[in-house]
Amino acid sequence: MRFSTRYLSLVLVVSSACSSPPAETGRGVALPEVSATNGYEQGVSAPFAGVLDRYVVVAGGCNFPETPAAQGGPKRFYSDIHLFDARAGQWHTAGSLPQAVAYGASASTPEGVICAGGTTPEGVSRSVWMLGLSGDSVTITPLPPLPEPLDNCAGACLDEQFYVVGGTTLYAYDLRTGQWQERAPLPEKRIQPTLAAQNGQLWLFGGYDPDGLQYVSGTGYAYDPATDTWRSVTGPTDRTGRPLLAAGGNASAWGRDTIVCFGGVDSEIFTEALKRSAALAIDPRNDSLRQAQRQYMEQPPQWYRFNNRVLIYNTKSDRWNVADTASSSARAGAGLILLPHQEGLLLFNGELKPGIRTPEVWCWRP
Repeated sequence: MRFSTRYLSLVLVVSSACSSPPAETGRGVALPEVSATNGYEQGVSAPFAGVLDRYVVVAGGCNFPETPAAQGGPKRFYSDIHLFDARAGQWHTAGSLPQAVAYGASASTPEGVICAGGTTPEGVSRSVWMLGLSGDSVTITPLPPLPEPLDNCAGACLDEQFYVVGGTTLYAYDLRTGQWQERAPLPEKRIQPTLAAQNGQLWLFGGYDPDGLQYVSGTGYAYDPATDTWRSVTGPTDRTGRPLLAAGGNASAWGRDTIVCFGGVDSEIFTEALKRSAALAIDPRNDSLRQAQRQYMEQPPQWYRFNNRVLIYNTKSDRWNVADTASSSARAGAGLILLPHQEGLLLFNGELKPGIRTPEVWCWRP
């Protein structure tokens, strides 16, 4: 991915922030939060995210700003676009998407940030936009829509191709021709996976299969565009083989052969929740199941055991390491932004537990 030297001011400001000694790990620090007043300031999950020139950009997302989800509150979707201005060291609103949306796929490209698909108040979307920059405002250019509606998907840019994977489907958008092409399907269904481009391949980890027997798998996959094939690779697991990167995690390339992963739900607790939801769908009047579901939604954040490990994968050795343990990274559905020149990774907002978001913005460096 090519970036110009115009990113220097963003790099200097955020690099300085990331170099400050944080309270927890020595590798991360809090950055300013969005100061909107329409509910966005409470934090959102599943936004589009990327880098535009000297700015970090986030757009869309969703939350429960009035009544918590555990109490049956409605989910609000946002169209807001926010930029983090490195020179001012703060966020400002920079326009709106054509529609309110969350749970789509996005990636920084040499031409701008592509945002594709997602969930809207009206349903699953096929819309695709390119976010660009004009002064300190964001421009929005419609691109050819996805071949089909997709949400809870992941995106990455590799060799002038923007890839979107969701379920078992993989689509590639050619930045040169402006055309979509369907590629080889993923060997198994994955909802809310992570996707990163590294060493000329795509690397997919995490996600879940709501229709499967196992629900959450510890297997990862690598896609080779040259042969249009997937192969299985090692996914992150604990010493007992339990998957560490389930739904709602994030992944980014780092260096020449590394992928860094953050967040995601706990596979054991999430699997039990999926089983209970499936049972309720069959027997919606089952009082014991409904009570268990209410109790599940009302637990404190630490009970859900969201992944607080920074997981680092080496694409050459097919091995994982744990770099840090930090409560700031224990989120699901956060936006993850790779800063230019490998100066850091920004984790934007996300869920602390089902239905509860955080407004925190966190920067990490290895």
